[in-house]
Amino acid sequence: MKRFTCSGCSLLCDDIIVQSDGLFISEVMGACLKGKERFDQVSAKNRITSPLIRKDGELKEVSWDEATKKAIEIIKNSSIPLLYGFSNVSCEAQDVGIKLAQKINGFIDSNASICQGKILNKAKSLGINLTTITEIINKGDLIILWGANPAETVPRLLNKVLFSRGKFRMTGREIKTLVIVDPIKTASFRVMGVRDLPLIIEPNKDIDLIRMLKEECCSVDSIPSQGVAGIDKNDLKRLLLHLTGAENGVIILGQGVIQPHPDYNLVEELLELLQMINERQEKGRISLLLMGGHFNMAGFDHVALSSFGVSGKLEFKHNQLIKTDDTLVSKIEKENFDSSIIVGTDPISHLPHSLSSKIAKKPLILIDNHHTATSHIAEVVLPTAITGIESGGLAYRLDQVPIELNKIINPSNNLPSDEELLNQLYRLINQGGSE
Repeated sequence: MKRFTCSGCSLLCDDIIVQSDGLFISEVMGACLKGKERFDQVSAKNRITSPLIRKDGELKEVSWDEATKKAIEIIKNSSIPLLYGFSNVSCEAQDVGIKLAQKINGFIDSNASICQGKILNKAKSLGINLTTITEIINKGDLIILWGANPAETVPRLLNKVLFSRGKFRMTGREIKTLVIVDPIKTASFRVMGVRDLPLIIEPNKDIDLIRMLKEECCSVDSIPSQGVAGIDKNDLKRLLLHLTGAENGVIILGQGVIQPHPDYNLVEELLELLQMINERQEKGRISLLLMGGHFNMAGFDHVALSSFGVSGKLEFKHNQLIKTDDTLVSKIEKENFDSSIIVGTDPISHLPHSLSSKIAKKPLILIDNHHTATSHIAEVVLPTAITGIESGGLAYRLDQVPIELNKIINPSNNLPSDEELLNQLYRLINQGGSE
């Protein structure tokens, strides 16, 4: 038995015990439900182990030569290809994906653009105070979940940051205060104790709470007597005392904070509030932790920055990076693409129907290891090994810390890794489509 890092989610737990002979996994210990589901994908019923091409309206198994030839044909017939996904692959695969996008003059973006990438994008002009899991364990005394439900989305996060004893927090849970700001009572509320602060906010009223805190300049004595956004004066006072008195506090941001609104930008206002709070901090600071879902959602920005000095979306013309105001959403809305290469994600299920229906109308190449709604409408499906189990590589944890993933077993049917497959497509494009 050996310890391995789990690629079930962005927490990348490195204490999972796996028993394997190199061919099969016989036992997995210490993984959460998401981690176990990840390991179960190796032999899942919806696993794809052979390349597929759509013929006469149906997907048919074909040879690798025929599948890659069809994929290259689609790419070569495309003048404005869209590449999307890349959050469930290694950083090495992301790097090759960006090189491929440059070679074919494409627009490339990751899942992070509709998730934590929104916060990082705003931070370019406003600044951001990030922290790490280790720092929260060792020094944290205040944890705020804002629009986040880690009990279900990142199951072991609270176990690590809330219940663990650290170097400077030997009393662990006893000294850490948990605050939850959410319009519904999620599963995360179940871990709250008597000294914690549950704040059930009225739907879409986060902006009222943030602006009140900004306008009153974090002064406890000037809180409105009627409360704000469904939170009464006493709870608001407790919240302010925690924010200004914590030695090392962290706000864990989830999907509930990044939803767009036509009249204001919640992320921008929240970042401004944090700057004001930290200026008035009596003891320490308040930091942010961005809660992403896919195991390498944070990696794409790091790879893009290291390659081109730009985080997030990249668009190429004449094999050169260009400035663009387009986003993934605007590209799809305007149908400003004529084919798509989807890597390790399922946009047909995850995006709104107004967007997914437009993706479905164009030729689509899917690189993934299991059947999804996207695989059912793809022209070509190229299966790959499962990163973190059947292939290794680098990934970035949700706190932006790089973690190395190791191969545990050989891949089913000798499937290539995402990096190997993308490299093959890149070589074929360079060689005119044949080897």
